[in-house]
Amino acid sequence: MKRMPPSLLRAALVTVGCVALAFALRAWPLGGTGTRFAWLTFYPAVMAVAVFAGGWAGVAAALLSTAVVWKLWPLLLGDTPIRDAQDVVGLAVFVANGVLIALIAESMRRARAQARQAQAEAEAANRAKSEFLASMSHELRTPLNAILGFARLLCNDPHATPDQRRSFDIITRSGEHLLDLINGVLDMARVEAGRVVLEIAPFRLPELMRDVTDLLRPRAEAKGLELALELPENPPAVVQGDEGKLRQVLLNLAGNAIKFTPRGRVVLRLKHRPADEPHRSRIALEVEDTGSGIAPEDQARIFEPFVQLGHQSELKGTGLGLTIARQFVGLMAGTIRVESRPGQGAKFIVDLELAHAAAEALPIAARHESRLARVAPGQPEFRMLVVDDQPENILLLRQVLEQAGFPVRVAADGAEAIAAFQAWRPQFIWMDWRMPVMDGIEATRRIRAIEGGRDVKIAAVSASVFQEERARLLAAGADDFVRKPIQFEQIYECLTRHLGVRFDFSGPAAPSPAESGDNLDPSALASLPPALRLELSEAVISLDAERIAAVVSRVAELNSALGTALGRRASQLEYTAIMRALKGAHTP
Repeated sequence: MKRMPPSLLRAALVTVGCVALAFALRAWPLGGTGTRFAWLTFYPAVMAVAVFAGGWAGVAAALLSTAVVWKLWPLLLGDTPIRDAQDVVGLAVFVANGVLIALIAESMRRARAQARQAQAEAEAANRAKSEFLASMSHELRTPLNAILGFARLLCNDPHATPDQRRSFDIITRSGEHLLDLINGVLDMARVEAGRVVLEIAPFRLPELMRDVTDLLRPRAEAKGLELALELPENPPAVVQGDEGKLRQVLLNLAGNAIKFTPRGRVVLRLKHRPADEPHRSRIALEVEDTGSGIAPEDQARIFEPFVQLGHQSELKGTGLGLTIARQFVGLMAGTIRVESRPGQGAKFIVDLELAHAAAEALPIAARHESRLARVAPGQPEFRMLVVDDQPENILLLRQVLEQAGFPVRVAADGAEAIAAFQAWRPQFIWMDWRMPVMDGIEATRRIRAIEGGRDVKIAAVSASVFQEERARLLAAGADDFVRKPIQFEQIYECLTRHLGVRFDFSGPAAPSPAESGDNLDPSALASLPPALRLELSEAVISLDAERIAAVVSRVAELNSALGTALGRRASQLEYTAIMRALKGAHTP
């Protein structure tokens, strides 16, 4: 015999139990009412069954109640409530009401189930979206870390010519602009989710406007436009605010002005006046153009999502820029408005109130303009462990730390990091978050559990932009959080904050190869076997870092000093110097 499904058995038991209880209550203690109010306790029974066991069970409860009243009542109580046509009509009304109650309860139950399912699906979609954004942020920001980092290293190369420095500076600015665009895409998603927060810090307001102007000047010149910057005398130099979001607002406003201005000029203007409170200023940031202007009926509409004005050929982008700008300005307790007449250009005005800050409150990045530094004399030696699965990230961070004067070792995953910590006992660990074998969170937890693991300082390094990810890393035992792309100054500030290291920014960031004793001697290269020299040359030409490292290790077996010199040049990507020395080795 086939077994009844558990859900059906449960519904049957609930139905029989509720109807039996209703009949028992009707017989006693309500037996004194006789046949009056025959259905008094059966309505609640039908409703209870429908709610807890489903609509069809409720219908079954109504029919079973009818059968009980019709058949069992006379047998057990010696009387019948069904005597005439009126009682039959009453019974029919009970059945109809019971079915209606059951169907309503079933409808409500299904609606609740659908609501729970819809909520679960929405939560799953939000989780998937957050995971996608986190992954996209990591994948895009990780290569940018290498691009921006090495471009800044090249800017600080003492052998670079002025033209090369200008080119490296263009690469750096373009990379930073790309980073802003990536952050903008993420910000759009976070605005939708209500997850945007302000990051308040001191910054130089005039310098911010100069940077925006310099960044957009090539675009304006390509259209034959004049891009001007107007600053007042004695503006508030250093203020407290969210520099990144304010930069994005200005880039959007000025970029739109350039896009929709066919001829003439675009002006970025700063105005200020004292606020009601001391040490604060009312700031007005204006972007004015000589374009075709905006019609009055469109001036409020342009801040709505996906609204774009202008000719079809000019409509590029998502139409979310001004919406995001308004959201950001609103978060800063400011306002944004437009003044325009058709044919007379447009002026966008951002009004804010910002607190003043002292220059000493600026981060090292703003005080020393991305200069490399060395550890100031008279301090103890601090060993650094760099943990990352990306060779270019390891190379960049290792180079900056070694040029500053720190001994450095590296690990490619969390398991290697634990082994390196136990063998070498560094004072500071730069721990990447996402790695194969063992990620940074698990590695940090395990290091903290090792003897002496509570004393080492650990900075979590991640391309994630989400605050909850930062909270997870810190909760796992990290002392600090450094976001990719890493700035030199973030490194110096982090080490100063946790180890008390003092840095010297006055001199060159690193000794020249001659000073460090690693000059490549062509005669030493000439002493190598010709086949090995040829293999080294081919490896350098291929720009294959792993192949170069393998050849250099073979050179070191024959000549350790030469191998060290080649290894240092290769780690700093000075392939031209290696090729020049190889050419000298072939010259008679």
